[in-house]
Amino acid sequence: MEEKLNSFFQPQRQSKTGIVLLFLYNIGMVIKNLWVFVILFFVRKDKIEPWIIVLAIIAGLLIIIISAVLQYYHFKYYIDEENEEFVIHEGIINTSVTKIKKENIQEVNISQPFVHRFFNIYKLEIDTPGSSEKEVKISALTKQNAVDLKKYLLTETKFESSLKEDVEITENQEVEKLRSIKISTLSILKYGITANYIQSFFALVSLLIYGFSELTNLLKKVEFDTQFDYDTLESRFLAFSIPVILGIVVVVIIVGILINTVRTLIKFFNFKISENNQSFSFEYGLFNTRNSIVNKSKVQVITETQNWIQKKMKISFVKFLQIGKNEEDEKKVAAVPGINNTEKAKLISTIWNEDPVFENELKPNFRLIIVHTFQWIVLPLLLVFFIEKELFINYWFLAVIYVVLAEFFILISFRNLKLFYSERFIRLKSGIWDIDNRTFEVEKLQTVKISQYFWQRKTNLGSITFYTSAGRFKIVALSFTKLKKLLNYCIYKIETSKK
Repeated sequence: MEEKLNSFFQPQRQSKTGIVLLFLYNIGMVIKNLWVFVILFFVRKDKIEPWIIVLAIIAGLLIIIISAVLQYYHFKYYIDEENEEFVIHEGIINTSVTKIKKENIQEVNISQPFVHRFFNIYKLEIDTPGSSEKEVKISALTKQNAVDLKKYLLTETKFESSLKEDVEITENQEVEKLRSIKISTLSILKYGITANYIQSFFALVSLLIYGFSELTNLLKKVEFDTQFDYDTLESRFLAFSIPVILGIVVVVIIVGILINTVRTLIKFFNFKISENNQSFSFEYGLFNTRNSIVNKSKVQVITETQNWIQKKMKISFVKFLQIGKNEEDEKKVAAVPGINNTEKAKLISTIWNEDPVFENELKPNFRLIIVHTFQWIVLPLLLVFFIEKELFINYWFLAVIYVVLAEFFILISFRNLKLFYSERFIRLKSGIWDIDNRTFEVEKLQTVKISQYFWQRKTNLGSITFYTSAGRFKIVALSFTKLKKLLNYCIYKIETSKK
C-alpha cells in the first residue's frame, strides 16, 4: 500500500506549538471563570501572606502546564480508510474516542484565530447534522495539513491512489472553474450601520444590567455598603421629562449601532466568496480568519434579509441553511453580509441554476390583525390593569403610546406577510423592519401539513407548515381551499422526486 500524504492514515498529533496554545487557552479559561476571585485577590491582597501568593501562582502554573502537556500527548487523530471514519483520541487523564462516519460530515471549517497567527497554525472544526456543537476541534494544524484533511473529508469518493494525486486534480479543476466575489469594506460598513438596531439596543442594555449586577456582587464580597433605595431611584428617573428620557434612549441606540458596526467589520472583514462546481467557500475575518464551505446540493433554504435603508443602498444579508442547520443558530449558518443585488442574484442563480420567479401569491386574511391586536394589545393591558391598577391609571399615557406603536407594528407585519409559489419554488415573506424572504425548493421539502381550527371553518381559513431539513416554516390565516391545492401539489412533487 502506498504511503499517504501527511500520514492521515496513521495516528498523529497536532503541531508541537499546540502545547503552548493549550497552555494559553487553559490560562484564559481560568481567568474567564474565576475573574471575580482574581479581582478580589488584588483588592484584598494585603490580608494574604506573600509566600501564599507565590505558592498559589506556582501551583496553578504547574497544573496548567501539566494539563496542557497531557492534552497534547493524548490527542491523536487519524483516518480509518477501511470503515471511512475519522477517529479522534482525546482527554487529560481519562481518554475518550470519537468516531465520525465520513458520510455524516456536514461541514469542515478552517479558521485562524488571532492567537494562532503568532504561531502560524490553524484550527479545524468538523460539524455533523443534528449536533448542537462542533463535533471535533483540532486546535493546532499546519495550513497544509488542515487543507489536505479538509479536502479528503469533503470528497465524496475514496482515494484510488494517494491523497497527493487527488489534491492535485482538485486544484487543477478549481483553477479552470473558479469564480470569486469580494464584498467590499464599504458594503460591510453599510450593513453594520443599517443592521440589528433592536439587537444592538437590547445587547447594550443587557450588558449594562449584567455589569451592574456583577459590580453589586463584587462590592458585597469586599464588604462595601451596596444598599440602594430603588423607590427613590425610580422616582428620580421618572422625574425627567419625556424628551430627556427619549434622548437617553437615542444615545444608547447610537452607541449600540457603533458597537455593532465595529463588531461587524471585525467579524466579516475582507469577505471573499470562491466558487467551484460543487460548493462555495467563504473566507473572512480580521483577527479571527474563518473559512467555511457551502455545498450547493445541501442548501435547503436561502434567506434574504433587507430593511428599507438597505433597499435604498441596494445591499442585503443572505443566509444559506444547509441540512441540519437551524436558522436560529447564527454561529453555524453560512451568511454573506452587505452583498449587492447583482452579486446576490448571481450567487442564488448559481445554486439553483435559475433565478426564482413566482406566478402565484397568497395573502393572509384581515382577521389576523384582530387576533394579533387581542394577543399583543388587549390581553397585556388587561393583565396590567388587574395586577397593578394604580400603575395603569398613573401612567395611562404610556399605555396609549404602547397601543399606537403596537398597532402600527401589527399593521406593517400584516402587510409584509405573504406566501409566493411557483412550480419549483416557495417563498415566505415576513417581518416589520427587517424583511425576510425565505426561499426553498418544493422537491427538497420533507413534508407539508395544513391545519384548521374549528372556529376557522366558517371563514375557510387555515395555516400551512413546510418541513425542511433545516427547520420548519409556518404561515397562518390563508384561504384553506387554496392551501389544499398547494398541499396536493407539494406532496406530488416530493413523492415523484424520490423515484
